[in-house]
Amino acid sequence: MFTHFKVLGALGACALLAGCATFRPLNPPETNVRAGYLYSADLSFSGSSPVHLRLMCNVPGSIANSINYQEESTVANLGVTREISLSGTISGIQASVVSASLAGSLSDYYDLKMTNTVKKFLSEEEARIVFNKLMNRPTCYNEYVANRGRSVYQIFAIYVGDVELKVRGDRGFSADLSAKLKALEPKAKVEIKRKFDMSFSGKQMVGAVETIKR
Repeated sequence: MFTHFKVLGALGACALLAGCATFRPLNPPETNVRAGYLYSADLSFSGSSPVHLRLMCNVPGSIANSINYQEESTVANLGVTREISLSGTISGIQASVVSASLAGSLSDYYDLKMTNTVKKFLSEEEARIVFNKLMNRPTCYNEYVANRGRSVYQIFAIYVGDVELKVRGDRGFSADLSAKLKALEPKAKVEIKRKFDMSFSGKQMVGAVETIKR
C-alpha cells in the first residue's frame, strides 16, 4: 500500500516558500494530473488518507510546454487496492463474486498495483517559476485568491505507472479457487474501468503526488 511506500528523497522541497512537499495517494488514480499545476483538494489534507484533486485553472500550452520535468525510474511498485476502496459493493463485480461461491470483498482476492512506476517532478526553482507564471494569469490568480483560505496545492511531483489487476498470491488459494478468480478478472477489470475510469491497457495512471501548499 502507499502507506508502506517510502518516498524517495524526502525531498529537498523543504526549502520551498510553502514548506515541505507532502506525499499523498490519489483516490482514484487518474491520468490528467500534471506536476507544476495548481489544484484544490476535495478531501481533508491531514494525515495520509487518499485525496481527490480538482484542477483550479487551465494552463496554456506556452506554460505547459515550457516546464522542464525531471524523472526517477527507480520507484518500487505501488499497491492501490485500498486507495480506490475496491470492494464487493462495486456493481456487477459483487454478482461475479457470489456466483463463484466467494465471500468478502474483492480486495480479499485481488490486488491492484501500479508497475513500471516513474516519479516525474520539478526542481524547486522550476516550481517557483511556474507558480509565478500562473499567478500572472487572471483566471488562475482569481481562483487562487478565492480558494487560498482553504486548500490550494501545487503539484511538485507525480508517480506514474501502469495498472495491473492480479489474484492475490499471499493467501494460499487452492488451484481451483485461483482458476475461478482468474476467470473473473476480465469482468472485474471492465467494472473497475467503468467506475473509476482506470485503464488496464498500458495507459499510464498517476497514483500518487507530492504537493506544496500554496
